[in-house]
Order: sequence, then structure tokens, then C-alpha cells
Amino acid sequence: MRMTLSDILAATGAVGDMGDRGNPVIEAVRIDSRAVLPGCLFVCVPGARLDGHNFAAEAVAKGAAAVLADRPLSGLPEGTPVLLVRDTVAALGKLAKAWRERAGARLVAVSGSAGKTTVKELCAAILSRLGPTAKNYKNYNNRIGLPLSMLEASAEDRFWVMELGISAPGEMDPLAAIAEPDIAVIHNVGPAHLEALGDVAGVAAEKTRLFAALRPGGVALASMDYPELWEAALAVCPRVRGMSVKGQGKAHAAPYRAKYLGALSEGRGRFFLKLGELELEVVTPLTGGHFAENILAAAAAAHILGAGEKHIAAGLETAVMPEQRFFCRRQGCFTLIDDTYNANPLSMRRAIAAAAEAARDKPLVLVLGEMREMGAHAAVEHARLGEVAGASGARAVFYHGAHAEAVAEGLTRAGFSGRYAVVDTPDGFVEAAASLGLTCGVALFKGSRSMRMEEYLAAFAQSLQKDSKA
Repeated sequence: MRMTLSDILAATGAVGDMGDRGNPVIEAVRIDSRAVLPGCLFVCVPGARLDGHNFAAEAVAKGAAAVLADRPLSGLPEGTPVLLVRDTVAALGKLAKAWRERAGARLVAVSGSAGKTTVKELCAAILSRLGPTAKNYKNYNNRIGLPLSMLEASAEDRFWVMELGISAPGEMDPLAAIAEPDIAVIHNVGPAHLEALGDVAGVAAEKTRLFAALRPGGVALASMDYPELWEAALAVCPRVRGMSVKGQGKAHAAPYRAKYLGALSEGRGRFFLKLGELELEVVTPLTGGHFAENILAAAAAAHILGAGEKHIAAGLETAVMPEQRFFCRRQGCFTLIDDTYNANPLSMRRAIAAAAEAARDKPLVLVLGEMREMGAHAAVEHARLGEVAGASGARAVFYHGAHAEAVAEGLTRAGFSGRYAVVDTPDGFVEAAASLGLTCGVALFKGSRSMRMEEYLAAFAQSLQKDSKA
């Protein structure tokens, strides 16, 4: 970002004293006083545990040039510019939207129930072959994270790729209005955040509000493989373009299609893509059929923005996946799969299937955490999780969280004959896993964010390291 203080005042609709420091150019925005840079704008965001207004003085002491707040502040040096608004989070969005209009980059907005970050990373990897490209940091995709990501982007960027995440009705409209995308892509919907959104149709209805915010001439992309999504997409944007990895029924005519061609020996996957008239095969750092729709969504969006065969192939082959999102690493004779960032029924099914393919003839161990925000669907969805886990060929399933009995019921229905154990702590899991006597295998770690399954992975990795030194 690069805006003067008066520009910021106008963009946010703020009132207040600009102080006696003239009209400085602001090149960064911070909401955490620990991350303040000299000359930045400090935005006071109230939170459940901490209120940014209480840290404004610290931010100014560290060099913040101005403060955006929702109330008058005391304890600041005389002459400090304080811009006052009714809602600092809403003002942050207005500021990001103003910067979006000034910067001129083409923006791709990505949403879906599973794999948003993967699509974002792949699309950015392709578009970076055409020119400078910005993207969200990790999963900064909500009312605070999205504006901060956009404000971190440069006017020199040719493309911005931003993921948008929602969990309740009414959340997509303000997000979409901030992004105002040139390309909007929704690659799947599933039973996520059902506690607030009700059912899959509710998820689809909320996510497809994204298409209503397209810029004039913008393009909407949606998967035809999810009936609720396609129906909702057509209702919002009749000119939406279809994507499919199944190619069945009407989806056979989808202009954008993909197919998984199998894994290579070095753990990379081959995929076939049809992007309008362009057909090509690509190699990616992802294996498993469920990644086809992620790769397709990324490639289709990039192709619409001008990416050709060479850009797409090179971008996909060299893309680097972030940690905690099916990130694989070797630890001794084990392959550890870190998919601990979050979980819902759709992403769980896909991760288990991909882990089973990766294991092949090696022992598969599933270390799963509760799927939160399922509401009245929780027991049923956890029983289905047990069925999926039981049918995966896993040697053992370890489970952490509520609804363990439902998972056990599902395992029984699937005819699971391996070991099932409920674990409450990382150390307890390590002790239980040691009793299996495995010297090699594949272990998948996945659960909702609040279950902190990365701690179970870290404890297991540490135990393997100790064993190797023994």
C-alpha cells in the first residue's frame, strides 16, 4: 500500500485531527503493536481477549505515524494523528477496497469448502509466470485478514490472488465487496460450518454471493460436480462457466475439465487439463484424485487471465504447498502428512483417500481430531468419518475429541479390524502408537483448528527422532 494520510481519511470516512505531522505517505498497516513499522498506520481492532485501543500508545512509541480508532484515545504524544470511525474493522475493509481501485491489479477471488489455500497457491504460482503476483498470507481470508492481505500488496503487482473464507450467513457480501474480483472461482462445497449455515445448500447459497460482486466483464467459475453449488451459482450469475472433474451428465459439456492420471514414483502427480480449446498434461507436487478440482480451478482462472500452456505447466510443477495443508515430510522410515490446519467432512474424506494412496502397501495410521461446527449434524458426520477411516485400509485409527463413540460406530459398520484408540494428549497418543510396533508407514494428522493436531504430529516426530538415535 502507498497512500497519504488524507487519502486514508477520505477512504475510511474518518473524522478527527490529522495532527501536526503534515500529510505523510503511509506504506503499511498493522493491527498488532508488536509488528509495528516506523511510519505505518496502526488500526485498533477490538477482540474477544485483547483490544487494540489499549496498545495504541505502544504502537506510536514504536513509530506508528497515525492511529485509526473507534473512540478518542489518551496517553498519546501531542500531535499524533488519530482518525476516528464507527467500526475499525469495516474501515479496514474500506481502505483495502480503495487501495484495490488505485492499484489496478487483476484480482482472482477463491472460495470453497475444502482446498481454498491450495487453489490460491497454485493459481498464484501460475500467474507469477506472467508477472508480479500477490496472495493472502497463509489463510488471512476473513474480514480482517483479507483487507490486510490486500493492503500488503503492491501497486507494481499485475495480479492478486485472494482466498475468501466464511462461516456464517451474511459474511460473504462484505468480503466480496472489498475484493470486487475480476475472476471469482468456487471449486467445491461440502458440509462445513453447518452449525451456522444449516446444510450444504446453505453453504452454496452463501459462497455464491461472491459472484454478485464481480467487476463489469468479470468471470465466474463454479464446479458442476456439486448440484447445490451449480444451482446456486446459476441463480446469482447465469453466465457462470462450469468446471468438472467427473464429466458426467451436463458436466460433460463443461468448458473446463480435469482428470487425475496417477502418481509418479517420486511422489508427484500427473493430471490432464482441458481449458476451453487448450488440452495439456501437467505434473504437480500433489497426488490423489481429489486434487484435480483444485488444480483445475487454479489453471482455469489463470488461463482466463492470459496464462498459456507453458505458464500453467511450469507454475503447477514448481508450486510449493504451505505447511499444515497435506504437507508431507519424511521422518526416518515414516512419511508424516501434516494436514492439521483444519477439517470438515469433505476435506477429511479427501485427505484419508490421498493418504491411503500414498501408503500403498505400507501401514497407514490415521490420527484424527474432532470436526467442529457441525451443529446437529455432528454425530452423523463423525459416524461417516469412522466409515471412511474404516474403509481406508488403515492399520490403526487414533481419535481426539468429542463424538468418539460415533466414530467407533462408523468403524464397526465399515468392518474395521485394526486398532482404534481415543487419545487425550500428545504424550498419550505417542505411548499408544508405540504399542503398534511399527517401524515404517504413513501417518496422517488432521482435525479442526482448535484440536491442535499439529501438537500430536510434533510429539510423534520427536519420538521417531529419539528412536533413531537410540
